[in-house]
Amino acid sequence: MGYWGLSRHGDDWDTLAWLRSEANGAHNHKSAEAFSRAIAGNLTQTLGARIFANQTDRGLGIHFTAYERVDDRWVPELFLISNWTDPSYAAVRAEGFAVTRETFATLRRIPDRPDHHGDPTSRLEVHAALHDTPLMFRFNNGDPVLFNGVADAILNSFLVLSSRGNLRQSTAAATHLSIARRPVEVVSRLVADFVEPGRRLVGGKPHDLAVSPGGTYESTTGD
Repeated sequence: MGYWGLSRHGDDWDTLAWLRSEANGAHNHKSAEAFSRAIAGNLTQTLGARIFANQTDRGLGIHFTAYERVDDRWVPELFLISNWTDPSYAAVRAEGFAVTRETFATLRRIPDRPDHHGDPTSRLEVHAALHDTPLMFRFNNGDPVLFNGVADAILNSFLVLSSRGNLRQSTAAATHLSIARRPVEVVSRLVADFVEPGRRLVGGKPHDLAVSPGGTYESTTGD
């Protein structure tokens, strides 16, 4: 899961503890999508019962990733659980949190996220693309405009090193963890150096975690 701006909800609601409690009940749901929708409903109810000085203070976005079994293949998916109306983070949905599948739409560059993107045909196309091409899905929230430029630069530098044959353990989990973590570290340090206190959208300790379809976990940050 990825989440930003947790302090917006006040000191009396421990967001991380709430998320951990919900995660502990994930096995009670028949699928990753069912779990995602349960999280969305529970967040809508929990935050709907709270009072905020500004409506945008109740805004929250969560990235939940999972492998799904489709035709004897493990296919990764990213579910976006969010009440923001769009990536500008200027307004929240009055109806609360919604769930969207992101991988197929990202692969096809489709702006909409209809529910049928969870069908076997769409999921297997994602699987084929990941296995047949040098493809990486990249998702972020918090400050995409600031993040994407940094991430592009780091990824391009990685590709240059790869083209030179200079990469060490190019397929190792630690390498992929560094690709994911480094842009976050750079952006976090950037805003710490240049942004006025109280106006930072991102920051804190970065975390990385790699999960294999077989359930093997690896992390360079102790997670």
